[in-house]
Amino acid sequence: MIVAEVEVHQVIGTYDCSEESQCAYESQDSIDVNGFQVLPSQVKIVSCIFERHPDIAVGFRSKNQLLRKTSMNFLLNLIKTLCQSLQDLSTEDLEDTDIALTYLKDVGFEVDWLEWILDDVKEKKDKEQSSLVRLREMNDSLLKLKQKCSKLDALAKKDEAELSATRTPLSFYDVV
Repeated sequence: MIVAEVEVHQVIGTYDCSEESQCAYESQDSIDVNGFQVLPSQVKIVSCIFERHPDIAVGFRSKNQLLRKTSMNFLLNLIKTLCQSLQDLSTEDLEDTDIALTYLKDVGFEVDWLEWILDDVKEKKDKEQSSLVRLREMNDSLLKLKQKCSKLDALAKKDEAELSATRTPLSFYDVV
C-alpha cells in the first residue's frame, strides 16, 4: 500500500466516478466519431483519418472514454508534428515522434502508414542536414575564392596602371 498526501492548489476540472461503474468520460462539447469523443474542431480531421484508414482502431480495445480521447489526441498531435516544416523539427523531435508512434502501436492503433511517413520525414531531415553542411562548406569556399578574386583584381588593376604608364608615348619635351 502506498500512502500519499496531496495538496490541491487549483481545481481545473472534475468528473464523477461511481463505485459501481468505471469512470465515464463524456463531455457536452465532444462528438463521437467511430467510438472516439473528439472536439467539434477535430471532427473533420478524425473523420478523414477513419475514411482513409478504416482499420486504424480495429486493435484498440479500451472502452474507457478518457483513454480513448487521450489516445486520439495523441495521434492527432503526432500527425500535427509530422506536418511541421523540416526547419521547425529537430532530430530530437523526430526521435520523440518515433517513441510516440511506438506507443500508438502498443495501444492497438494500426499506424503502419504513419510509420512510413515518419521514415520519409526522417530521411528528408537527414538530407536537409547534409545539404546544410555542404552549403556551409560551399559558402566558405566561395568566400575564400571571392577574397582571392578581389586580391587578383587589385593586382590586375595595379599591373594595368603600370602597363598604361609604360605605354605612354614620350612628349617632345621628354625627348629634347
